[in-house]
Amino acid sequence: MSVVYTRGTVVKGPDLLAEHSHRPYVCLSDDSHPFSEEEALYAAVTTTRRAVAILLGDDDFVSGGLPRESYVNPWTVVSIRHSDIQREEGRLDEETVSNIAEDAAGYLGVE
Repeated sequence: MSVVYTRGTVVKGPDLLAEHSHRPYVCLSDDSHPFSEEEALYAAVTTTRRAVAILLGDDDFVSGGLPRESYVNPWTVVSIRHSDIQREEGRLDEETVSNIAEDAAGYLGVE
C-alpha cells in the first residue's frame, strides 16, 4: 500500500501539465474525498509568477519547503493517485491551505 498524502502536504508528483518529469503540488483534499485512501486533489505549483497565483513563502511551511521561489495556481487542480507521488517536500500551515482551497473553489463557481 502506498503512503496516503493529506491536506496541506506539498509533494513532488508527475507533471501532468508540461513536458517535465515532475512538479510540486499542494494536496487540497481531506478524508471526505470518496477515494481518499487511493487519490487526492492537488493544486499545481510553479516557479512562474502570475498576478493571481499564490506565493509560497518560507513562513507558509510548517515543515520542509521548496528550493526555489514558487507559486500555487489554484485554478489548476488535478487528481493524482498517492502511488504516483514521488515524495513529500513539506507541509503548509492550515491558513495557507485554506486560502488556496477557497481560491480554487472560487474558480469552480463556489462562493
